[in-house]
Amino acid sequence: MNARSQDTARSNIGRLLLATALLSALLSSPIFAEGKSPKKAFFMSLAIPGWGEYYSGAKYRAAGFLGAETLTWIAWASWRSKGADLRAEFRQFADQQWNEGRYREWQAYNAIQPESERYIETETLPSKQEDIQQYYELVGKYAQFVYGWNDVMTQPLGVDNQSINSDLQLQYETMRNASNKHLKRASVVIGLTVVNHVISAIHASAYTNSITPKSRRVWVNFVPFAPDGRDGATAYLSKSF
Repeated sequence: MNARSQDTARSNIGRLLLATALLSALLSSPIFAEGKSPKKAFFMSLAIPGWGEYYSGAKYRAAGFLGAETLTWIAWASWRSKGADLRAEFRQFADQQWNEGRYREWQAYNAIQPESERYIETETLPSKQEDIQQYYELVGKYAQFVYGWNDVMTQPLGVDNQSINSDLQLQYETMRNASNKHLKRASVVIGLTVVNHVISAIHASAYTNSITPKSRRVWVNFVPFAPDGRDGATAYLSKSF
């Protein structure tokens, strides 16, 4: 090969290398866009139900999850508020109708009875400062505290508490149970809210994954010789799906 032919060959190889580099750069990017991230959609909906669906383009599904979230929080606020109001009412009722001093008198009376005849006290009344929830629960729940209610104050002290009926104690327990019912509903709603977050996150991730095309790539590889080993150049195309 003369000098001119060698120069021409080198020039052709140079142009081939440049063209190959440009083609490789062009084709190394995905033919299709990578699309949305299922992981991102998962965490978006885990934070705010429906957010991941909206991110993936499923606006109606997003509205469904967000609507459920809104309704659960409205229900929680309503039941929590109602339960708290009823709790304030039954505590005020107890403060007006149950006398701790009278209960302590009964305790002193019970303590001086023959051991075999005493009423067995199974509960210890804490102060309001120590445990306000327990305080208001005990006075209405157990017969041990019946002598503190105003409607039995005229009855002589005794040790057969189970036989003493107090309409005030029964009314109080009805009020307390109504409060607890609403507060428990509020607690259940919190659990449903957590479930809604998790379901929305899983759904958003699965939906995003289902609509996102797989990454398709094309590469061009260049080797500076012909397949038979002679002088030349060979370009190989490869792709992945």
